[in-house]
Amino acid sequence: MGNIICSHSLSPLSHSTARCHYLVPTSAYDVFINHRGKDTKQFLASSLYDNLQNRGFRVFLDKSSLRVGQYVPEAITCAIRRAAVHIVILSPNYAESEWCLDELYLLIQTGAPIVPVFWKVRPSEDRMEDENGVYAKDFRKHKKAGKFSTETLEKWRNALRWVSLVEGFISEG
Repeated sequence: MGNIICSHSLSPLSHSTARCHYLVPTSAYDVFINHRGKDTKQFLASSLYDNLQNRGFRVFLDKSSLRVGQYVPEAITCAIRRAAVHIVILSPNYAESEWCLDELYLLIQTGAPIVPVFWKVRPSEDRMEDENGVYAKDFRKHKKAGKFSTETLEKWRNALRWVSLVEGFISEG
């Protein structure tokens, strides 16, 4: 497992793990929920978090799990590395977020089980088989903006393709 998430220096997630044991105890979380906040935080991600918490699982969801004073990128990186299972909620605006894509790449690197939830997107959307699909459009925007290297875009593309081949749940609402 490599430590560098993104070859571009503006990657939102820290590549340092030296302080993880101070921030997040080993096996601190049973579940880490990766999601696009503007699409799913108010409804799906929050409901999933509450339901899992009520069943006794230790769940990481950024808005509920981060503490005042924590350096967000480092805390998220540590939580990902210390979670037993990852749930990825793939939604229409997921691929426009470098945070989501960096997290997905790191989730895959950890080797922990990943459960995808395809919310208002099809697995074929993640594979970017449709040139007019929302994820393909987002990648064209990322490329045009010139903010990320070709290597980073390819890592993200491969991560989306990989997760699209994992058996998961499809939800329209």
